[in-house]
Amino acid sequence: MPLRNAVQLICYPDRLGNNLRDLNTVIEKHLHDAIGGVHILPFYPSNADGGFSPLTHEEVDPAFGTWEDIERISSRYDLCADLTVNHISDESVEFRDFVAKGFDSEYADLFVDVEKFGEITPDDMAKIHIRKEKEPFREVEFANGGRASVWCTFTEHQIDLNYESEKTYELMERYIRFLTEKGVTLFRLDAFGYTTKKIGTSCFLVEPNVYRILEWVNEVAQRHGAECLPEVHDHTSYQYAISRRNMHPYGFALPPLLLYSLLDANSVYLKNWLRMCPRNMITVLDTHDGICIPDVEGVLPDDKIKDLIDNIDARSADPILRRSAANIHSVGAIYQLTCTFYDAMMQNDDAYIAARAIQFFAPGIPQVYYVGLLAGVNDRDLMERTGELRDINRKYYTLEEVDEAVEQPVVQRLLRLMRFRSNYPAFQGRFELNYSNDSSVAMAWRHGEHYCHLFVDLNFNTSTITYIDEQDGSEQTFHG
Repeated sequence: MPLRNAVQLICYPDRLGNNLRDLNTVIEKHLHDAIGGVHILPFYPSNADGGFSPLTHEEVDPAFGTWEDIERISSRYDLCADLTVNHISDESVEFRDFVAKGFDSEYADLFVDVEKFGEITPDDMAKIHIRKEKEPFREVEFANGGRASVWCTFTEHQIDLNYESEKTYELMERYIRFLTEKGVTLFRLDAFGYTTKKIGTSCFLVEPNVYRILEWVNEVAQRHGAECLPEVHDHTSYQYAISRRNMHPYGFALPPLLLYSLLDANSVYLKNWLRMCPRNMITVLDTHDGICIPDVEGVLPDDKIKDLIDNIDARSADPILRRSAANIHSVGAIYQLTCTFYDAMMQNDDAYIAARAIQFFAPGIPQVYYVGLLAGVNDRDLMERTGELRDINRKYYTLEEVDEAVEQPVVQRLLRLMRFRSNYPAFQGRFELNYSNDSSVAMAWRHGEHYCHLFVDLNFNTSTITYIDEQDGSEQTFHG
């Protein structure tokens, strides 16, 4: 069954309350008529990277709850779950067996044996797209005293999987089948770009290998009644390539584009992108990661990107840098800006609501991150406690804090927009980008007799929605 064309919530299993049961309480109390789907960030047992080092995809971490809690949500909403296609935990059954038995382990082929590549020269290393301040390898000491080196893109706990081995495909198919039986209808394919290992290249998004892997995952998912959302932060052309292959691309260019448009009162580049963006995308303004810069390169001119970075820098923590010289483009080494979207918008309620209105009227299915839902501000205390820059936008809310945050006028305005986007029939129809001057945006949707129109004045951050009433056919207007 296709995904509902309605707003989706992005959330952790334990940050709207303490666990999945609390999350379900929040959804039913505050969001039941405002969303059609939920992306629950990794709820599996994990030993690193905020859940993204899963021991398996076939268990729920008991600290979060049970499969019954997951199925309670998936029975009423489209459920998006992360499929960590690039790596597995070093505490997984499979890797522990490899450590115990060495290359005699039945799982040995799951992992990338670095020695098989032969000599890796300094020039080769300089090309590799790395995600830490050291080479992407880890030494393994076997129980018998032998040693080997395996590929390890992220933390030392996240061991890369070998897509030259049938064992990896068998494992992924098993996970997909199991998760769809639990109600998953959309798989976010985490870090899929790192699955391709070819010395002499960046080992990131290596073509055509990466598309062969993606197409295989998508075919298996569709066979089990689910769809795919590959996650990649790079040049916007990759999102078009994903769209053409019958998968949902992320509209990752939209957050920096909207920030530039609203902060500079200039809609030219935003409207250029809206004319050509994939129509089947999933749009976001914020996620558990920072605001990524590579996604807007080629959409915004380099000088505008630099101006945007300089503008937001004063309201964010230190930026996350790109680690590979081969991936540093002309706008510099910035990979992600770390702050909440509400803070990036200078906590200006009207500008924030205008940004959400544009997101909701843009083509695709919109997702709203839980911190953005509650107009959350930078959590510097959490960031300083953990040492993780992105934790500035990963606040833990108690149920009482959620109830309090929902009462904020800006959140009430956002919830009204979410209800309209999730329920008004015109969004099932055709998108229109209407004429407007260079400091405004006008968009509309039309489906049969249903019609709605958005006009945003970027000079004053006002957003006006006009629509045809479903009951009596009259024209109605409300302000975002």
